[in-house]
Amino acid sequence: MSVLAGIHAVKHALDAGEALDELLVIKGKSHPRLNELVHLARKAKVRISFVPKEALERLAEGVPHQGVVAKTAIKGLLSYKEWLFTIEDDDSALVLLLDQVTDPHNLGACIRTAEAAGCMGVIVPKDHAAALDSPVVAKAACGALSRIPVVRVTNLARTMKDLQDAGFWISGLAGEAELLIQDVKFSGKNALVMGAEGEGMRRLVRESCDQLVKIHMPGKVESLNVSVATGVALFEVVRQSLSNT
Repeated sequence: MSVLAGIHAVKHALDAGEALDELLVIKGKSHPRLNELVHLARKAKVRISFVPKEALERLAEGVPHQGVVAKTAIKGLLSYKEWLFTIEDDDSALVLLLDQVTDPHNLGACIRTAEAAGCMGVIVPKDHAAALDSPVVAKAACGALSRIPVVRVTNLARTMKDLQDAGFWISGLAGEAELLIQDVKFSGKNALVMGAEGEGMRRLVRESCDQLVKIHMPGKVESLNVSVATGVALFEVVRQSLSNT
């Protein structure tokens, strides 16, 4: 279960036709924008509950709720074996793997970027990632959690071996790599691995990649935020796929 907090986030979900399990609205307060959400939720046959402010604050976990919170199911959460079976016949599948991305803002932003780039899924480790049910992740993902499978795995390196057996070529982003991502020819099935700022990828994850690549940065900044780097890398693969068609 994921939590959306705030009028804009909830309205975006309702307008997009996302499946909401429940709409929770602050009790005893009337406001045109809240009333509109209640109307939209009733029209979509979403269960509505009117609750005290304290209940919303507990669910929102610090995200400004503006008097409304929605509960929604996360699309993914399949086992990676089940998920891999659903995409193994796609000869141009693109997958994002995130290692040690523990900041919920970054995790949500990476999931949003992966959905925008047409990824078939995002893979995260169970023990080295921010909680997917966090309202902070949901806010940063901006609805992407309900549109792209997010696969949680126990052993990321072992999962990468399964992807390779299924025909995926795995590229890890690393600042010390010699190859520039712009100079790599991407074709077929591709998986990109991103590590968190500072720590980067863990050793076994790094060693499980087919190649390490880096983003050309002519400025003086040594590294990019992981969500920014994810966007640059994914859309380089997308750019090449478009130029090859």
